[in-house]
Amino acid sequence: MAAKPLISRKNSLRPCVKHFSHSHPLRPVDVKEEEEIICSGCELDLSGSAYKCTKSTCDFFLHKSCFELPRELEHTSHPQHLLVLLSSPPGDDSKFTCNACGDYGTSFAYHCATCQFNFHVGCAFLPKTMKHVDHNHPLTLLYSTNFLDKEGLVFTCDVCKKEVSQTSWVYYCLDCDYGTDLHCTTPAEC
Repeated sequence: MAAKPLISRKNSLRPCVKHFSHSHPLRPVDVKEEEEIICSGCELDLSGSAYKCTKSTCDFFLHKSCFELPRELEHTSHPQHLLVLLSSPPGDDSKFTCNACGDYGTSFAYHCATCQFNFHVGCAFLPKTMKHVDHNHPLTLLYSTNFLDKEGLVFTCDVCKKEVSQTSWVYYCLDCDYGTDLHCTTPAEC
């Protein structure tokens, strides 16, 4: 008579789930910061609750929050059309330029095919207001600096002193005429 396994196969398997962005099943995992893993969705450092590809030769990981991103998004900066979550840059390109911060991305993007409009997933969910470490008042997220353009003046980030494109997003205090580009945004501790 064959010996029974100590742990049944059914109970030893962790649940697997599918995600539209990856061909293999994913398994929930907890990732330690010292593991230095990059999320395959947002391309940021990953720690905490996550999903990992079940194939040992595949390095696909997603933050739990990236796994749960909505497939379509209505965004106030682009009210004309819904934005669709893509698992890779639109078209045949290997990268896209984010219309919010101006940086490129190579993975998940919220995309409008009609307008060729793209966001990093992180930029799509930036808070409308924030408290900055270098300023006393809350800063408001503006989707362009066009209306700040006074007599041909160009908006300059008050932190890095670099000019900011009129189409780039900024955090701004109208009372003090103080603003930062998204790269220099450092939230104050709560």
